[in-house]
Amino acid sequence: AKFGVSAINGLREKGVVTESDVHERSTPLKTLQREKKHVVLTEMQASAVETLCGAKGTYLLHGVTGSGKTEVYECVIERMIAKGKTAIMLVPEISLTPQMLGLFRARFGDDVAILHSGLNASERYDEWKRLKTGKAHIAIGARSAIFAPLENIGAIIIDEEHDTSYLSESNPRYDTKTIAEYRAKANDCVLILGSATPDMETYLKATEGVYGLVSLPERISKHKLPEMEIVDMTAEFRQGNRSLFSLALQEALKETVAKGEQAMLFLNRRGFASFIRCKECGYIAKCEDCDISLTYHKEDNELKCHYCGRRYHALTKCPNCGSHEIKQGRIGTEKVVEELKNLIPGVRVLRMDNDTTVRKDSYFKILSAFGNKEADVLVGTQMIAKGHDFGNVTLVGILEADAALYFSDYRSSERTFQLITQVAGRAGRAEKEGRVILQTYAPKHYVFRFGRTYDYIGFWKKEINTRMVTKFPPFTKVVRVLLSSVNEQDVVDAARNVYKSVQNLQSQSGKFVYLGASKSPVTRMNGLCRYQVMMRIEPQQFENIIGEIYKIADQNKSKKCNVFVEINPQSLI
Repeated sequence: AKFGVSAINGLREKGVVTESDVHERSTPLKTLQREKKHVVLTEMQASAVETLCGAKGTYLLHGVTGSGKTEVYECVIERMIAKGKTAIMLVPEISLTPQMLGLFRARFGDDVAILHSGLNASERYDEWKRLKTGKAHIAIGARSAIFAPLENIGAIIIDEEHDTSYLSESNPRYDTKTIAEYRAKANDCVLILGSATPDMETYLKATEGVYGLVSLPERISKHKLPEMEIVDMTAEFRQGNRSLFSLALQEALKETVAKGEQAMLFLNRRGFASFIRCKECGYIAKCEDCDISLTYHKEDNELKCHYCGRRYHALTKCPNCGSHEIKQGRIGTEKVVEELKNLIPGVRVLRMDNDTTVRKDSYFKILSAFGNKEADVLVGTQMIAKGHDFGNVTLVGILEADAALYFSDYRSSERTFQLITQVAGRAGRAEKEGRVILQTYAPKHYVFRFGRTYDYIGFWKKEINTRMVTKFPPFTKVVRVLLSSVNEQDVVDAARNVYKSVQNLQSQSGKFVYLGASKSPVTRMNGLCRYQVMMRIEPQQFENIIGEIYKIADQNKSKKCNVFVEINPQSLI
């Protein structure tokens, strides 16, 4: 029967029905369910759990990929919950949250809440409220989850602690690990930093006894870490191979797909071509708001700026000379997919990068589809390098492994080693053995020499010695004062003032090395002109000097010019 509003109001007035407000909870990824699995810990895992559950302060859990760090995290949290405490579990990428959430929901049910920037306002509020009111005791999420409204915290865990995403370099600016240390100290609890390739400073502190160290040197499966084959692409070129894929990778891909197994192809560059150049005059299409070349996206037939997001029509002729000879340079993930489909007709391919994960829950849908074997190959950027666990993946191909190796950044070797180790670790994680084919134009570089055998300790010793000799972090603090303004003259004037003040401070104290003032490597971004003043400070003098640097920055801030101080910035661009 149908009732009108007046009839319902009449029943309410007679007391036949009552009216009340009911809040329907918004549950993120509510369809995500996993069966609870009974996991028997290895002797090393059990020892790690015992150590960490009885610990206070900061501990590094250094375990190779596939060593079972996640099971250790779960057991530690389970012990803390049993004691009436709460816990925070951080992952570096939103894409990892569904996987971790599925594991934790299977074990802890509705006691888990999720917090990250991908939630809508209603979901964020409901999850935050559940934590605040004690209806959930475990917070899982990306870096912002460190602010979860929990009390009586028993453990804070930062997975993939080396990841650069834990440092927020846009407002609000904060270092997640520093906040975690404060919260751990305030709650007198353990802070666990987990990684197969720890940050250089983290491992140094562990070796010096500043942090505790727990190691998991072996995989929990019967298989060893996958064999890594290094392919010299200059030799391939000399032999006449013009494909994106080496001959070895071509054969391995065909064999893997034919056997019904799966492969992952990694290239840390999205789009179809990372720049467009005129062959006649050399013109390169750049963003009008940023000093950055535009990337061509064939799927949308447009040019995009990967810094500010601005879009442009694809070029059919050069705007400088009128020539139609337009060349596409440096391939991206779109191009990889196209060539893969040409290599293996009928192959089922999924692509995972910032372009394919714009929509809500897109991470979950892509990863679920691949996990359900709805695709033979997953092509992606660094999103696919971390934490994912697919038992049917037996082949990993790493394209242009040296792409970031020669950036003007003291961390370039460390970042490259971390990335290739992480992505290689996606192969052979279950009963089937894995294989990794790494393509490079610099096969003799020490990063690949140590990376081939997953020798983190050997790499760390080599790299830490280089940092000591060159006086870069962790043996000094690199400080950048970054200035930006719509008007270039305003930022030049402010930069000149900062430059003079820093020089005066240096001459008076003599306690730090002034590295100079200049335009930023990317001089224009989001319509703002950018300049920087760089310096290097000895750790023992840092506390005395940094306060003065902040004062200088504050004195030069204005409505016309933004001024920020960055300590050991993750990127010098």
